Amino acid sequence: MVVPWVQGFPEWIDSYRSRQRRKDEEAERIRILQQYVIESWEAVLESQRQEKEMQAKMQEEVARQVQIQLSAHGITTAPGINISSDQLRSSCVSTELPDAIKDAELRFPVDDVTEPFTSCELHIPKDNGTVKVAIGVVNPIDRTKTPRIHGAVVPAGYATVLVDKAIEGFSDVPLDIHGGDGEKTVGEAEKSFIA
Repeated sequence: MVVPWVQGFPEWIDSYRSRQRRKDEEAERIRILQQYVIESWEAVLESQRQEKEMQAKMQEEVARQVQIQLSAHGITTAPGINISSDQLRSSCVSTELPDAIKDAELRFPVDDVTEPFTSCELHIPKDNGTVKVAIGVVNPIDRTKTPRIHGAVVPAGYATVLVDKAIEGFSDVPLDIHGGDGEKTVGEAEKSFIA
């Protein structure tokens, strides 16, 4: 006795001689891919937000250090003068900075390094403190002439550092200033000099 397929497998009656099962599987694969794309995009946006936030914190810290150094030398800024992290400049295009600010000998902790290739740790701000992201060696800066790295001027408050090793989990920390070969993260900068 031959039992027809429809009677032998009643639970599969909906998919008999139809392509619905295949269509359902394909729809599920598309849904999974869409979810993956959405999650990836959200991760990229979050990473960009964190990078911008970190850069802003670093710029604020450098500006704060510049202000501390100016205060230590008895120099006060006039209203309308902005002290930025990358240079001292006036907020008014036509206004020149006072000579006292231009000629101020600013000192930063990295300026106290005198021995070539002194061991150091690279830290980034986190919460109310800092966290170590890499180890390396710092090369002293000769402030008697314009210090340069990869042809670019080393900004005040920065030193040239040879990144020896990024701490595990912090390889993707963005650099304030990209390296000479286009390194953008601490992990990419291993075994090379950065500012």
